[in-house]
Amino acid sequence: MALLILTEPIANNGVTLLEKAGMIVQQKPIALSWQQWLANQPELQQAEGLIIRASRLTKADLQHLPNLQVIARHGVGLDNLPLAEIKQRKIRLTFTPGINAQSVAELTLALMLMSLHRLPENIAVQQRLTGSMLSGKTVGLIGYGKIAQSVEKLLQPFTTNILVWNHRPKKIRYGKQVSLEQLLQQADVVSLHLPALPETQYFLNQERLQQLSKTAILVNTARGTLVDSDALYQQLLQKRLAGAAVDVWTKKHQYSLADFQKLPNFIITPHIGAETTETLAASAQQCAEEILRYFKQQPALQPYHFK
Repeated sequence: MALLILTEPIANNGVTLLEKAGMIVQQKPIALSWQQWLANQPELQQAEGLIIRASRLTKADLQHLPNLQVIARHGVGLDNLPLAEIKQRKIRLTFTPGINAQSVAELTLALMLMSLHRLPENIAVQQRLTGSMLSGKTVGLIGYGKIAQSVEKLLQPFTTNILVWNHRPKKIRYGKQVSLEQLLQQADVVSLHLPALPETQYFLNQERLQQLSKTAILVNTARGTLVDSDALYQQLLQKRLAGAAVDVWTKKHQYSLADFQKLPNFIITPHIGAETTETLAASAQQCAEEILRYFKQQPALQPYHFK
């Protein structure tokens, strides 16, 4: 029987599928490091499969698992994995692109509405603070993958004008593709939908943030590293940007999350875009199937193709 490690809990349907197939499933306690866990249970070093969600897996962690043959990423971003080491060891890597698209898109829409209507402020002070409608606004989507396309579809009842910037030309379903400069200067709402890559780090830097209108809001449900948080803080503090609503956040140098949370025009949720019952169940199902397909010597459903 193959031994599988879970770095974090997954939905029960995935665990059940694996155990019914005869696999031994062990979940790493969140409070323990790899070294602590494996020191207590050295037999776990024989694990052949691993399912990982949002926690970070390092090259050193992998070295404690010499028999590892397959990794299923419960999610789409791969910036938490040592890809070079995985490639070198010829470990099969799969992921679940698209499964979380609708869930993240719905949160993106919710954050747009919350920020425009100044919902947290109104709740906190119980005063009638004047907000703004989403209907009729110009919405800029930076990146045009499955999540952005789902957001675009959800926006249709609001009769918004949709502008799209993407690194390469794409067929846009409802909006139109424009230059990044045009999007930043014209959008009332800017929503980020890019992966975390070396070339996208601080994609919205000080210069680009300053191109946004004073009445614009920024929504980020993609990756925290896409935004220069120090520059964003100054834009919000000095009200050169109406608001920002994010599900992801990464500290740059100067300003902490506690500093941001004192700003009335800043909303943050704790990375809950994919935290819906339906999405978690579908992701667990696919990850379990990917693990079983490997041991049945079947091709992966969603393999990651190394560069």
